[in-house]
Amino acid sequence: MQCLRNIQRCNFISFTRGLPFCQFSSKSIDVNQLRVELTKEFQSVGIERRESLLSAEYIIAHVLGKKMFHEVSRKTMIPKAQWLQIKELAKKRSERMPLQYVLGEWDFHDFTVKLSPPVLIPRPETEELVEYVLQDVGPDRSCQKFLEVGCGSGAVTLCLLSKLPWITAVACDISREACDLTTENLTKYQVDGRAVVLNMDFKDSETIQRICELGPFDFILSNPPYIPSADIDHLDPEVKTYEDRRALDGGQDGLDFVRHLLAVSPPLLKTNGKLWLETGLEQHGLIKKMIDSKPEQNMTFLQSLEDITNRERFCLIQKRSR
Repeated sequence: MQCLRNIQRCNFISFTRGLPFCQFSSKSIDVNQLRVELTKEFQSVGIERRESLLSAEYIIAHVLGKKMFHEVSRKTMIPKAQWLQIKELAKKRSERMPLQYVLGEWDFHDFTVKLSPPVLIPRPETEELVEYVLQDVGPDRSCQKFLEVGCGSGAVTLCLLSKLPWITAVACDISREACDLTTENLTKYQVDGRAVVLNMDFKDSETIQRICELGPFDFILSNPPYIPSADIDHLDPEVKTYEDRRALDGGQDGLDFVRHLLAVSPPLLKTNGKLWLETGLEQHGLIKKMIDSKPEQNMTFLQSLEDITNRERFCLIQKRSR
């Protein structure tokens, strides 16, 4: 017992940074004490307390083969092999790697998608966007095909294909890593046969021509880059250091990609087809002005939709019939 208490008193900052630490004995480590020490370590590198606690719990549960910490018995004693796995994951988290990358996976709706840097991590807001789209489509089987611009991990396309089994998709991203991850996640859930994944630059005219050949689409959806360039360096280290800047940086006012998307969407959409956008806060007025100022694009700003915090986060835009 004395040896175990000595292990529990080890300096976690030392162990996660690869400095000398207490010799591991044949005895195991108490899961509750480990959670406490990991939480302290994560806090010491600037991660806020609640996030530190969640990171500790997720890492421990993951290594022990559980989804959530509450599924782990409080009497669990962690053996050496799993202690070493936890140590390695904790080191990555202490370097401010996002928890989703540390675990290599994350839940999105009913699915567990594989994740790896630098592919954009799907956020809870994007889950809400998918809910809005699903509610809008409902049981309408005349809605046959959609386009996702900036597919990232493929979480959105995966969810829509799985919940709308009659529909097909085109998923496009400039990132090779993103397209590989999308293909892997779609294959895992056996919906890859209903999707075309394009590793192409959406701002390139050849890309638009290729997508036109695969369309027209009943709807397009995108979580485009919408953060103003000047704000990128002020983001949390997890975001600015690890996630693909191309998926974040929206130019001077955050709307460069949105402008392009509005310009090229009309020929890609069916008449009355819809464009769904996830946006930054306080951008909807500017987006509506863009649309109203170019009636030749034949688009109408239908409405703003709120996220769970009651803030305008999503735009619904429609192609008008002439």
